[in-house]
Amino acid sequence: MRYKVGLAQCDAQLGDVEANLATHAESIVLAAAEGVGLLVFPELSASGYLLQDMVSDVSMRAEDERFAALSSRAEGMSICVGGIEESPTHSQYISCFLLEGGAVRHVHRKAYLACYGVFDEARYVGSGNRFRAVDSAVGRIGLSICEDSWHPSAVELLLLDGADLIVVQAASPVRDLREGRLPQNAQTWMDTLRTYARLYGAYIAFCNRVGTEDGLVFWGNSILIGPEGDTVVEAPPYDAALVVGEVDTERVRQARLNNPVLRDERIDLTMRELDRIRGEQRRLGDA
Repeated sequence: MRYKVGLAQCDAQLGDVEANLATHAESIVLAAAEGVGLLVFPELSASGYLLQDMVSDVSMRAEDERFAALSSRAEGMSICVGGIEESPTHSQYISCFLLEGGAVRHVHRKAYLACYGVFDEARYVGSGNRFRAVDSAVGRIGLSICEDSWHPSAVELLLLDGADLIVVQAASPVRDLREGRLPQNAQTWMDTLRTYARLYGAYIAFCNRVGTEDGLVFWGNSILIGPEGDTVVEAPPYDAALVVGEVDTERVRQARLNNPVLRDERIDLTMRELDRIRGEQRRLGDA
C-alpha cells in the first residue's frame, strides 16, 4: 500500500480556535490538491500552547461540529488535529483528534505530561491512560503527543498493537537560536525518532509547530522518517510549511523481515518483570 503523508507545520494564535481552524482548512485544501491521504498538524494546533487559565475556553468535545466541518473538506483524507479535549465527565486533556469521514474517528490523550523547565502541563490538564493503535483509512497507525514519544515503552506499545506508522504531534520550544544549526534538543529529537524507526521498522511522522508564545520559540523541522531511519521529507526550521512524502508499507515489511525485533519481543517476560519491579518499588515506598 502506498499513500502520501502531509505535515502541516504551522503557527497557532493563542486561544483563538476559530482563527486556527481557518488555517487548518487552508492546509487541508492544499493537501487535498497534493493527493495527501494522512495530514498531520502539530500539538495543540487548534488552540496554541501556553493556555493556562484559558484551557476551559478552548476545549472541544469529540462531537464538536467544527471537527465535522473540517473533515468534510478533506475528500477522504485522514486528519490529525491537536487541541484541548473536554471529556464527557468534563475533564480536560491535551489530545490528538483523528478525523475521518466527517467525524472524529479516534482520540489519543497525552499520557506523559511535561512538568519541568518551562513546562507546567499537569497544573491545567489531566493525563491520558492508554496507548492504542487504530485502524484508519491509510492502515493501522499509532498516535502520540510530544512527551509521550520520549518514553520508548509508549512507542513500543503502539507498534506491538500493530501500527506501521507513528504520528508524533509536538510543540517543542528552543532557546538556542544560533543560525546554521539545530538546537541540541532538536538534534536529540531527530536521533531518537530515527532510532525508533530503524529499530522497529516503522514510519515516523513528526509534526512540530513554529512561531512564538511568551518568549518560547518553536523550531518546526517536521519530518517523515522511513523504516530504515532515512529522511523521506523534511520541513525547514522556524517557518510555516506544508511538506508531503510517500509511505510504502512494503518497506515496513522488508525492514521487519530484516530485523524482527517486534516478532521476538517477549511480552510475557516483560510483564512479569514489570510486576516484580512494581512490587519492589511499593515495598521500598512503604519502608
